[in-house]
Amino acid sequence: MTTLTTAATPSQERPLNLTRSPVPASLPPLAGPGTAGAAQRQPTDRSGTAWAPRLHPDHNHQAGDRARQELRREEERTVRALARIVALACVEAELGLRPARQLSRWLDLPTYGKMVRRSELAQRIRLAGPGHAVTAPTALGARVCPAGDGVYEASATIQMPDRAKAMALRLEQHRGRWKVTALELG
Repeated sequence: MTTLTTAATPSQERPLNLTRSPVPASLPPLAGPGTAGAAQRQPTDRSGTAWAPRLHPDHNHQAGDRARQELRREEERTVRALARIVALACVEAELGLRPARQLSRWLDLPTYGKMVRRSELAQRIRLAGPGHAVTAPTALGARVCPAGDGVYEASATIQMPDRAKAMALRLEQHRGRWKVTALELG
């Protein structure tokens, strides 16, 4: 412990008791004038005192990356659910269980025209053949893969009573909404 004295007036001297504790081993020592660390310190180094908290240099970047990753995962979940719904609706339209005009909200114009033609052809085939009771298909699942900024490619599997159908879709974000711009039904 060192004792420092200050002079308020020449006749009065009062001692100040200041305690200096050693720097913990986990923190680097302060580099002061006349020490070896002073030559190594860069002028832009803002390390401050030995007891000041030090921020990780990539702390802000890591938080931003985590936020972007979470937004991307949320976007993928949304697109996966949409691909599953659209695939099921397209198969239902083809089977005659749903009017094809209900697909106009999700499909762009060329894809919608393709799906309307396909459902009309399927309806003609059903009318020409013997009448069968049609059971509702179920969606088994969907997978998505990012193909660019605001563009995803997806595949979906639909369970029919006698077989499974696969569908490939390309979804693009346009004016804040997802639209199917390409559709292949197997």
